[in-house]
Amino acid sequence: MTTIQIAHTAPDPLASWLETEYCASVAATMLARTEYFELLEDAMVSPARLAHALTAWREHASHTEVIGGLVGTA
Repeated sequence: MTTIQIAHTAPDPLASWLETEYCASVAATMLARTEYFELLEDAMVSPARLAHALTAWREHASHTEVIGGLVGTA
């Protein structure tokens, strides 16, 4: 009978951090998107507030894209 030993390696802290940041970034993007579309449905919302929500959504999406590129290479 032979014993098989499986090498356990500690997870790469950088990769783990990047994955965590990516998930948080995706969540922030989705929340910003939801806020934008909810405001868009409300005819009483000022154009300035709607523009701010759209800008926030775009910024989150851009950040998510950058982190997503890093996760793919980690």
